[in-house]
Amino acid sequence: MTLIFKILGIALLHLVFFACYPGTGVYGNYYLAGSLLVWTIFILFINTSTKLLNLVSGTIGLVINLAAFSLMALAIAATMPQSDKTSVLEKIQSGKYPDRDTVNSGMLRFGVNLNRETKAGVKGLEKELGKAVQKLKED
Repeated sequence: MTLIFKILGIALLHLVFFACYPGTGVYGNYYLAGSLLVWTIFILFINTSTKLLNLVSGTIGLVINLAAFSLMALAIAATMPQSDKTSVLEKIQSGKYPDRDTVNSGMLRFGVNLNRETKAGVKGLEKELGKAVQKLKED
């Protein structure tokens, strides 16, 4: 993986956690910025060693990258602040997974309204379905 894809992977992993568990309280944005910075620097250091190990064996570099991202996901889940004082890791372990409303409220933090986009898609589908039914009636 190239470095830019790794950095995009870091951002995507943070986006997923923050969208699925949006109740981060007042320090959530600070945590997001700090965590992105810390993990980007960590991946920069890991990237150098994986480039050297890729010369020996490509699978060793891949294993190290997967281990780094697994460690990152575990650390984010264990340390991400939540307003109910229950860590994301504890929520996952107890089976409290996010539902559609939770993900929608989490995506609103990033400016994406899933309900509006779904409604627009349903309206477009209904319009196309109406055209198809009208065409069938004509035949």
